[in-house]
Amino acid sequence: MRTTRAISISLPPSELKLAVRLARQTNRSLSGVFREGLKRLQLVPVLDEYTPEQRRVIDADIAASMDEFKQGRFHGPFTAEESARYIEKVAKQRAAARKARRKA
Repeated sequence: MRTTRAISISLPPSELKLAVRLARQTNRSLSGVFREGLKRLQLVPVLDEYTPEQRRVIDADIAASMDEFKQGRFHGPFTAEESARYIEKVAKQRAAARKARRKA
């Protein structure tokens, strides 16, 4: 007995092209792409599961982070190229530290 039901949907050509590309990139069927989209849309109501107290704590943390950012207390690479350079730099530093520990 069949557990699924075939349906027909209409998409603009650009959205169909996007769906086909996503299916190929994620190794899914078109049906799988749309099922995944539905699953992700169902997660949106989960945001309403926080209690008012939890929301206050989260909002306070976000406000504190924004204040620190406005005061210039932030760091880090912000572009893909900067991120790659930073990761390579940290990897070299860690490798050098391991090498130094082995010699000691």
